[in-house]
Amino acid sequence: MEYIVTNIQYDTDSHKPKLPKELKVIVPDNIQDYEEIAEYISDEISNITGYCHFGFATTPEIKQ
Repeated sequence: MEYIVTNIQYDTDSHKPKLPKELKVIVPDNIQDYEEIAEYISDEISNITGYCHFGFATTPEIKQ
């Protein structure tokens, strides 16, 4: 399933790099659990941007 990831709260240690405000992440169909989906998206944010984060929002919303 494809998720649009927004409101990403990057951990930039006071630096101000230019980072995307929105990402598209495709989660494999075999990942169904709420926590696994959130963890997968979290890892993808870091893989794509090179930065950790404190949180994010998705559309569609990840359902528990």
